Amino acid sequence: MCSRPGGDRGPGLTFSHHVEALNQHQNISVEELWKLGNQIDQNKLQQYDIFWFYAKGFSPDLYNQLKQLCPNKKFVFGPNVLLDFPDYGPHDAWDKWFVESVEFDLYIDQVEYYNNHVKKFLRKDLVENADYLDKCVTFDIDSELIENKNIKYDCLVYSKKRRYDDNYLEFHEGIVDLLEDNDISYTELTYGKYTRQEYFDRLLESKCCLNLSLDECPGIATYESMFLDVPIIGSPHNTPSIFDQRFWVHNTDYMTEDRYIKRKDTAAKAYIEKLQEFLSGKLKIENTPRDYILKHAGYERYRNDAYQLLLKYC
Repeated sequence: MCSRPGGDRGPGLTFSHHVEALNQHQNISVEELWKLGNQIDQNKLQQYDIFWFYAKGFSPDLYNQLKQLCPNKKFVFGPNVLLDFPDYGPHDAWDKWFVESVEFDLYIDQVEYYNNHVKKFLRKDLVENADYLDKCVTFDIDSELIENKNIKYDCLVYSKKRRYDDNYLEFHEGIVDLLEDNDISYTELTYGKYTRQEYFDRLLESKCCLNLSLDECPGIATYESMFLDVPIIGSPHNTPSIFDQRFWVHNTDYMTEDRYIKRKDTAAKAYIEKLQEFLSGKLKIENTPRDYILKHAGYERYRNDAYQLLLKYC
């Protein structure tokens, strides 16, 4: 590993799980370059088959040095490399350097729709080397909490406004108005303004969770909801990994040719109709969210999928 994201949530947490999962594969051994010291041992570099840059922010000099010293090795990038501003495309000098100058054997995103968006900006001779690999996670959550739910609300509204979500305020207002007009009880948390424990507490008090974010790739909060066996209602763009696709709200947004995702004005009504379908019992849970996430987001699935990608491209 040649670069990593910072922090202990989101990308930082996902990276830690990524390394742990790969190291459990019998044919993969991972070392982190920054732990080897300031001086790069050229002989040691030759021991590696692949140089994997997980996150943006590494120096072009590092890439150029490794490419010069190890021209026959394989280079993998992603999933936290492109794009910081998906609606702008490669918008800064670093992004432009990457798409114009970097040679890669594999470029990875975490979901297919985002990978397809990134492909719009990659060099044509490298587009076929782009693919996707969903993340893996583990949770230090007491499973007994799930058995002692104290339901107080019909739903938890998970509010997260993206910078490029032009009509989020109108969408959110429409959701709240329709919840109140239809006597649907709810509680709400806004991204960045709650603790992890507060999120867990509200989930365990709610019959389901409404994800209002325009997009996720997918978010840790989505996985945590399913881990606590709370069904989540969202779109294919904000809950791309979901326990049951019948809980997707379709036709609420669309991928544009050049400006990424746009939300439709009718989205709020569609969300509430899906919620009412669930609350009325018409939409029944067949496979529990928890069972799905334990299998889908587990280390075994991830390390096997990652290994197959590396075999295919590297």
